[in-house]
Amino acid sequence: MINIVGLNKARLEGFTKTEAFRNFEFAPISELRAQSHIHNPRALDNDILLFLAYDDEQLAGYLGILPDDVREKNGEKIHFGWLSTLFVSEKHRGKQIAQKLLYAAEKSYDQNLLITEFTPSAERLYRKIGMFDDLTSKNAVRYYYKSNLAELLPSKNNFFGRNKIWLKRWDNLVNFFIPYRLKGINSLYKITRSVDGNLSDFINHQHKNPIARNAADFQWMLEFPWLSTEKEEPNYLFSSYSEDYRMFWVSVCENQKIILAFLCSVRNSHLKVLYYFGNAEKISGILPKVIKKNKIKMMTIYDDKLNETIGKNKMPKPIYKRPMQRSYLIHKAFKAKLGKDFNFHFTDGDGDFSFT
Repeated sequence: MINIVGLNKARLEGFTKTEAFRNFEFAPISELRAQSHIHNPRALDNDILLFLAYDDEQLAGYLGILPDDVREKNGEKIHFGWLSTLFVSEKHRGKQIAQKLLYAAEKSYDQNLLITEFTPSAERLYRKIGMFDDLTSKNAVRYYYKSNLAELLPSKNNFFGRNKIWLKRWDNLVNFFIPYRLKGINSLYKITRSVDGNLSDFINHQHKNPIARNAADFQWMLEFPWLSTEKEEPNYLFSSYSEDYRMFWVSVCENQKIILAFLCSVRNSHLKVLYYFGNAEKISGILPKVIKKNKIKMMTIYDDKLNETIGKNKMPKPIYKRPMQRSYLIHKAFKAKLGKDFNFHFTDGDGDFSFT
């Protein structure tokens, strides 16, 4: 018999320290993710953050939810959840456990569900179950400034994973002969790993998309990352470790007032601009300095305006670039509730993208 159990903030607190958790064949959540979910300023006390599926007494699968809010045109706030992780053990497949987990999430969040960054196998399930519709995809550009085969190839084939050390040596050799072709603007900028009073005031007065992140949200992201640079979570199948992972704000002042700011993440020399407020052209002019300072090998941007200014100004200039796309799925009832004219205008970091 399949039994679905939901954990809210109170029940998730200390869960990863229990004997039952240690005895699971696989971990349904990492310690860092658990703490991040618990401290999410948008998570309500009764929100289910993790659904566990038991086949009799054995853990068979799980589904993680990241609670969030969206504002309608009239300013009304609607609470919803991002599907963040979905897994069913091979030993327990064929019992519709994934469907049962999705139905539990659907009921718990009153059908207000969104999904992005899903695998092809998960997408097949979401489409088969019939409760989701497509939303407008976001186009992206990935820029390459150095060779980065050691990070790109292991995810494609286990052979490259086993030979990662040789790929790193190749990257180091090739990159010795590839200079940064960067030309930026002469503007002073500041890097911070927290949201101070000035940055908080600036962020909270900016025009935002319907997700409407504020200073408290960004401070939570900085304080409670999902990736550890110290150890990998045993038996956890989703991202929990990175050799190098940093999140930071870049801000520019004029007359002692912030005029633009953008939130970055760097994971193993891969730069992402998660959120930005201010002039996109000026930001593209500052990015070369950020790239060189952090020894960035590649950068991914999911923002049309920022990509347009990078392309027009040819700064920062890559050695190669390729287009990418991110898809979104929304529960049909949630889509109908918001109305056919509703446009999310998703930002790069919306969903769980900021954490991985």
